[in-house]
Amino acid sequence: MLKATRHFLLAVLVCLCSFSCTTTPVDTDNPSSSAGLQAMRASFGSLAGEWVLTNYKNQPLAPTLQNRATLVLKKQTDETLEAGGRSFVNYYGGSFSLDESKGLVISTDGLISTKMAGSAEDMQAETTYYNNLGKAIYFELANTGQLLLYTGPKGDASTEVLYFSKK
Repeated sequence: MLKATRHFLLAVLVCLCSFSCTTTPVDTDNPSSSAGLQAMRASFGSLAGEWVLTNYKNQPLAPTLQNRATLVLKKQTDETLEAGGRSFVNYYGGSFSLDESKGLVISTDGLISTKMAGSAEDMQAETTYYNNLGKAIYFELANTGQLLLYTGPKGDASTEVLYFSKK
């Protein structure tokens, strides 16, 4: 009887360990899912620092425009980062935050910017940059050290991805 009880307890312990060691995959198609938010929240503090926009996935930048726009992130709270930097012509500022229902929110309502003029190419690049920042809903830090901002579901071919490298 004692031997059967030990075997039963061992079997229960093995089952408990196997259930407690499972992981929930990140749902990058729904960044506001619990798993998607947890993944972003876990690395949110790592975003602080200065980043340089290297390129886009779907509409690549002309070589003369690559590595010119910067994104500087400073921690305000556990779920909010002050955002600013230099776009292609102007300086700008705003905030990044994590929202339980929306995922990553980049405040463009409160986005402030200087109002200098530049070449048509630079002004168009700046407009595209601000629009893409405003649409970002998910981010990840790649193994390469790059910051990737997604404007839609990660697996969707139409989702634009902004690639940043740490400066």
